[in-house]
Amino acid sequence: MVVLAGLVTPCAAHAYSWPLKPFDRMHPIRGTLDDPRFHVSPDLTSKGTFHFGVDISAPDGTPVYAVEPGTVVRGPDRVSLRRPNRREFGYWHVRPVVRTGQHVRMHQLLGYVIPGWGHVHFTETVAGRYRNPLRPGALTPFKDVSTPVVARISVEQLADHSLQAVSTSSVSGTVAFIADAYELPPLAPPAPWDRAHLVPSLVRWRLIPGTGDPPTSWRVAADFRFRLLPASAYGAIYAPGTYQNKPNRPGDYRFWLVKNVDTTSLPNGTYYIEVQAVNLAGLVGDAQQQITIANGQS
Repeated sequence: MVVLAGLVTPCAAHAYSWPLKPFDRMHPIRGTLDDPRFHVSPDLTSKGTFHFGVDISAPDGTPVYAVEPGTVVRGPDRVSLRRPNRREFGYWHVRPVVRTGQHVRMHQLLGYVIPGWGHVHFTETVAGRYRNPLRPGALTPFKDVSTPVVARISVEQLADHSLQAVSTSSVSGTVAFIADAYELPPLAPPAPWDRAHLVPSLVRWRLIPGTGDPPTSWRVAADFRFRLLPASAYGAIYAPGTYQNKPNRPGDYRFWLVKNVDTTSLPNGTYYIEVQAVNLAGLVGDAQQQITIANGQS
């Protein structure tokens, strides 16, 4: 087991309990901040967006409670609680039992999980910006115990408007490097979400020459540790073929390591693409893919 303490330095946070009973125990999670989500735009094309909160599994009808006191802003299927310090907590897919303008105390009942949802979507914003509730020092207790997995590293090339895999034994021209990576929830959600995969908190990579020369510096492909990324970054983070968790189907998270690398800028020979996927506790999953650059060779 490898732990990279330097990659999990916490940003400023204020600890709060879970919005479900028991308040002082961890609950199953089936979706995290910045994981991939899709919707159909007005022009009927599929668009990818980042998930802006944490999905905490809970049976339909489960009571949902305030993690901190605050002033209510009520919607038809959600409750937001505003704090004087510009922090706001959101509870979605909930049938509210409180009214707008009402002041509620910590652990006061806010509503019940709406039938058909099976979870509460929980969010935190600071000065209007979404933050990761699972970051160190925020939602407590939370222990990220699952070492991430780098399931596959591939070399692909754009052909006929789609990506096609390239043989790693003979790589030439302009190509892309892509990694599939995930981690398992610390607690398995109930069926049919018990096969859910979560996105790693950090994905980074480097290229190692087979000659024994020094590797390149680490390059970050995705960093989900602290905040919601802008929607404009979606296409630069997730590669085609990415999809989110669904009932009885785990998500597949395909990360662009680099979209366009001109292999003619590198000497022919053997290289290793090394990828690390890191969770919020600093546990590291590591994998390498050997490739042979062979430009101008039959």
